[in-house]
Amino acid sequence: MRLWKKLEIVENPPVYIGADDECYYARDYIARGSYKDSEANQLISNFKRHPKFRASPAWRYKLAAIDRFARELAAAVTKNVAIAGIPSSKLADHPEYDSRLVDVLQTLAGLRPDLTVESPFGCKESTVAAHLGGSRSVDEINANLVWRGLSPGCRVLILVDDVLTSGAHFKACKRLVATHAPGVRVAGVFWARTVWPEPANPFEDVSLL
Repeated sequence: MRLWKKLEIVENPPVYIGADDECYYARDYIARGSYKDSEANQLISNFKRHPKFRASPAWRYKLAAIDRFARELAAAVTKNVAIAGIPSSKLADHPEYDSRLVDVLQTLAGLRPDLTVESPFGCKESTVAAHLGGSRSVDEINANLVWRGLSPGCRVLILVDDVLTSGAHFKACKRLVATHAPGVRVAGVFWARTVWPEPANPFEDVSLL
């Protein structure tokens, strides 16, 4: 089975993703689950491991996740496209800044020298990460972005992130590209998409009837 799949607009899609968005994902990340609940949950848990654990033996799991993400991208992305990470919620000088996506793209560049790694986005200030309760407003995220530009001749830009939940950060970045480089085709590639488990059915046990 192919690892990467196109996100089709079906029942309960990410709230900000529409039919005009081109997005791909590799796995299902189970919301509110633990690292034991799926391969994606384990990979993302390792990938998001907090920088304060850098000196711990468990840091090797984060490095392994970074390498695996890069290698899976390298095997899938077509030739001669540009690729960029959706920016971190923290500026590089913030003590909680995590360079995980930058590290993925640096590894990817070594594996695929035919790709162009871009840095078209900056942020005005550090914010709370979305998965920790930060804003998922496209307007607010877009207002905090700074346009740094793309290499001349860029026609296709792939935006990479670890988890697609609401799609707000992807849409904010895509909007900025459309404003400053309207001829560029933008696609999103995510290591996992969030899926929400079905709520427990209190009437499932027929013995209660």
